Amino acid sequence: MKKKTSETVIVEGRFYTIASPNGRVLEVANYNPESGAAIQLWDYAGAQWQQWTFVPVGADTYRICNRFTGKAIDLCLGGTADGTWLPQWDCNTGRGQQWKLEPTEDGYVRFRSVLAGKYLDLYQAFSGNGGRAQIWSDNEGTNQRWILKDVTDKNAIRPSAAQLEKRVKEQVEEAAQEAAKAAKKAARKAPAKKSAAKTTATRTCRAKKTAETSAAETAAKPRRTRKSTSKSDETT
Repeated sequence: MKKKTSETVIVEGRFYTIASPNGRVLEVANYNPESGAAIQLWDYAGAQWQQWTFVPVGADTYRICNRFTGKAIDLCLGGTADGTWLPQWDCNTGRGQQWKLEPTEDGYVRFRSVLAGKYLDLYQAFSGNGGRAQIWSDNEGTNQRWILKDVTDKNAIRPSAAQLEKRVKEQVEEAAQEAAKAAKKAARKAPAKKSAAKTTATRTCRAKKTAETSAAETAAKPRRTRKSTSKSDETT
């Protein structure tokens, strides 16, 4: 299947760069293969994580999948508000991964989310390295205009063994940091629970002591007996 977009013909199974007007391209940040990894802008280095394929899902509608990770550009948590981040996620049939391609008169292409009706955009219009991808209402700005280039036949760089090893270590460290934060948060809450339990125990102890004191006082008081009256006394 072919679809002409600006001066580029979209062909199923081929790979493309998605570049901003300044030449930087969309990529998976830190060649992270996990779902949830950020999509950002960076200088093009011929890497697979900077290349994308367009899977047709309807008329002029595509799922945009990364060449290296195989995952698709998605709306974070299915959000539709301005500023919703665009991470990568496992491919699915949801509309949060479907994009309409809209050529512009000045030779660019725009990507409109089928679910949100908003456009692939750059956070605060920042087009430098690290600019985060998001969606935003139509503003006709250059931060919503993109250039597609077929790079299928060029040698694509894959992460080296050292890079992958480094990334695994970073993931382990990130997981350890998150676990430490969770443990610290739980530790801060623990004293409050202990204090509450101690207060409850104190109250219970006091109540018990009061009950025991009351019982002792009752037992110590002389019992009043009712004096009986005989019939002879009544007659007298």
